[in-house]
Amino acid sequence: MENSAKEHGRKLMEKYIGKPFFSAVYSHGATRMDTQELVDALPTIEYILDKARAAVMRYGIRGLVIDPYNELDHRRSTMFSETEHVSRMLTKIKRFAQHYDCHVWFVAHPRTQRGFGTGGGSASLTPPTMYDISGSANFINKADNGIVVHRPWSTGQDAGQDPNAVQLLIRKVRNKLAGKIGDVTLRYDRATGCYVDDVMQQQS
Repeated sequence: MENSAKEHGRKLMEKYIGKPFFSAVYSHGATRMDTQELVDALPTIEYILDKARAAVMRYGIRGLVIDPYNELDHRRSTMFSETEHVSRMLTKIKRFAQHYDCHVWFVAHPRTQRGFGTGGGSASLTPPTMYDISGSANFINKADNGIVVHRPWSTGQDAGQDPNAVQLLIRKVRNKLAGKIGDVTLRYDRATGCYVDDVMQQQS
């Protein structure tokens, strides 16, 4: 690609808003976009689903990853509470998935966990639950499957934790044909950038 995704996104925002992203030489003194104008450029869930709908029809995609949730435009009418807003958004996503037979992975980050700080986390940090997602309990109530990806943060070698360990915690499975609730720990292979089973690493 000629431009990175970030660079391409910056250029698209400048074209859409009509103002430079940076106060750089190329702007020739033009007023750069302000914070509100930048927020205005964030995609709405309607925009994303509309583009995904086109991708289904044109390319036949069967999977959509929305990552992360907190980067969407969350402005809502004063008629709706945050809980109602999240509920309506998740309903739109489920209807899209069912109508177009397209699996949707919706990535949402939890509120700041206890024991997590700027100087490193705690080895005893409890994994978050789906109720810890900022916004609404609807994330676990409306999702067909719920997976928590958790890194057991440690403060260093003295914590006795594998810094490459990542826990996958299956917390909800609506249809038993899709799997079952359970936990698994994988390790990050820095050489390949993949997450692998401990057994696979030992054999390699």
